[in-house]
Amino acid sequence: MSSEIKNLEVKEVKTAKPAPQAKANKSEGKPKKPDPKHDKPKAKLHPLAPYSGTVGEYGANPDGLYDRFTLATGGTERTVKFPPHFGQALHAAARPGAPATVLGYLHTTPKGDEHLHLASLDVAGQTLRPQPASPATEPVAAQGKIAELLHDPKGHPRALRLEGEASELRFPPHLGGQLADYLTVGAHVQATGQRRPDRPGELRPPGHPTPVQLETLTVGGESFLIK
Repeated sequence: MSSEIKNLEVKEVKTAKPAPQAKANKSEGKPKKPDPKHDKPKAKLHPLAPYSGTVGEYGANPDGLYDRFTLATGGTERTVKFPPHFGQALHAAARPGAPATVLGYLHTTPKGDEHLHLASLDVAGQTLRPQPASPATEPVAAQGKIAELLHDPKGHPRALRLEGEASELRFPPHLGGQLADYLTVGAHVQATGQRRPDRPGELRPPGHPTPVQLETLTVGGESFLIK
C-alpha cells in the first residue's frame, strides 16, 4: 500500500446569490371584501312556533304602508312583520285589542332588532295567511300521508305526493337537504301552498295536474316556513 498522500485540489465554490425578495403585497393581512355573488348566506329552514297575545298598534314602512303590528304576549311586546300587500285583510280582521295567535319565527336584523315573521294568524275563529302579491295563483291546503318522495339529480328531495293526490307538493331545492330528515313515506303532513294556473296555450298530459309550491309544512309535530 503506497504511503504517498496526494494533495487534493480544492476548487472554489461559488455561493449562489440570494433570490430577490418579493415585494410585500399590500393586500396581505387585510380581510377580503364580501362578494355578494359568491358569499351568499346559506338558506335555513325556519321552524315555526305559535305566539298568543293581544293585537296592539299597527306600524307603517317608509312608503306609508302598514307592514307590522305589536303583539302583547305575557308581559312581552313583540313586533310582528308581514308583507304590505297583506295589510288590508289583516287590519280588517285583527283590530287592536283583539286576541290572536301568530304562527311565525323570530328574526334578528343586521342592526340587532328582533321581530316575529308572520306565517299565519288565527283571530276570531279564522286563519289568515299572506298570499302572493300576484293574484294569479290559487291557495291550496292539503293533509295526508306521504305516498312518494321525488328527488333531484343529486338525490335531494324536491317534492312529495300525498296518498290519493296526483299533484306534486314542491319546495325550493336549497331546502331539500334540510327537509330530508323529516320526510319519509308514510309520514303524516299538513301543508299550505299556491298553485299557478296554466297560462293560455300551455297543455299538460292527462294525470299531471299543476304542481303546488309549498309555503308551510307541518310534519312530526314541527311546522316550517318554506321559502
